[in-house]
Amino acid sequence: MTTPEHTMVGIHSAFALGLHRRYGWQSVALAGIASNVPDWDGIPMFVDMARFESIHRVWGHNFVSILLTSLLLAATQVRWDWLGRIGGWFAGRFSIPKQDSPDCQTGTDSGCGLLLFFGIAFAAQTLHLPCDMVVSGGSGLNDWSVEPWWPFSHAAYVYPMIPWGDPGPTLILMAGAVIAAKWPPQTANISRLSIGTLLVYLLVRRFANST
Repeated sequence: MTTPEHTMVGIHSAFALGLHRRYGWQSVALAGIASNVPDWDGIPMFVDMARFESIHRVWGHNFVSILLTSLLLAATQVRWDWLGRIGGWFAGRFSIPKQDSPDCQTGTDSGCGLLLFFGIAFAAQTLHLPCDMVVSGGSGLNDWSVEPWWPFSHAAYVYPMIPWGDPGPTLILMAGAVIAAKWPPQTANISRLSIGTLLVYLLVRRFANST
């Protein structure tokens, strides 16, 4: 999947679970951001394409990296509330009404905040892996396998259902976001429907390609 699609999967998942109602907008924002973190191993693409090919979907797409980066995201959020700072900057710049704080405080003395943000970051990053496994290849590209157990094992997994760059997921997830913005009280249900529609789309495309 591409960055916008990963972001929307994280956001829709947070909405579908009702995190926005219980913990506030920061939980949704973190899910959207964390859902992209495994792709840090794609940075070498800007320096050395050969190195990129060998480490992409390996160095960042494993549970060791996910654990460590989730701890980093949670700890820095609890310590410095960077989500709140960024949100405050946008609110001030674009005259956005201030949102209520989540139930769990983000101060340094809050174990609830640390556990909450760690859980969201870990879940969002873990969800990144199957998304990459089912969206792969296409247009002359090789299938990029994911190595979730690296560095302890090089077991690799890929189950291509649609090619990379397929517009279907983007259209489905964006449509869900627009509809949710129009009917905020139904955000959770709309996000659940969006994720369900995406799963049906993947299965239909997989079945169609195999026949």
